[in-house]
Amino acid sequence: MSSTPRIFVGAATIRVAGAVCGHCLDAVQASVRQLPGVRSVAVDQVACTVTVVADRPVDLTDVDAAVSRAGHSTVPLH
Repeated sequence: MSSTPRIFVGAATIRVAGAVCGHCLDAVQASVRQLPGVRSVAVDQVACTVTVVADRPVDLTDVDAAVSRAGHSTVPLH
């Protein structure tokens, strides 16, 4: 996340800590998808990442909170 501005429009990819199965990432995907401005959310189970595409400004703090509601946390991409 360090290379993505805190507020973004377009795509941002985040790594999800502890999401080791598809069910975990599905829960994260469903939670993030509910955020205003989010057009789509794609998961990569192998990389444990979620790519969020927004058509309006979305704050990464809100994305972090949505991931947290699903029982996980985000970690910076290197």
